[in-house]
Amino acid sequence: MKSARVAMLLAVVFAAQSAVAADAGSGNRLAQQHCSPCHIVEPNQRQEVADSPPFETIAQKFGNAPELIAFAILAPHPRMNVVLSRREAQDIAAYIATLAK
Repeated sequence: MKSARVAMLLAVVFAAQSAVAADAGSGNRLAQQHCSPCHIVEPNQRQEVADSPPFETIAQKFGNAPELIAFAILAPHPRMNVVLSRREAQDIAAYIATLAK
């Protein structure tokens, strides 16, 4: 429970530090480049390598909290060997949030 509070606090601080709005279009391009080998990035994409959740599923659960998505993106991924900047993570999170239904 304590770790959840710490994660939430960090997410709030992370969101507060963002002076410029995230760019969902840039996030889509970044996701295609870095995330599509494991995740289904767009609704019409039907190919994934790993058993990673599709971005639509992530959006349904966390689409109203893109700062939490960005925070999770910055955490080490099991198979991801790419280091993203905070801005890139925010852009990808903004794109994922657009998929929320």
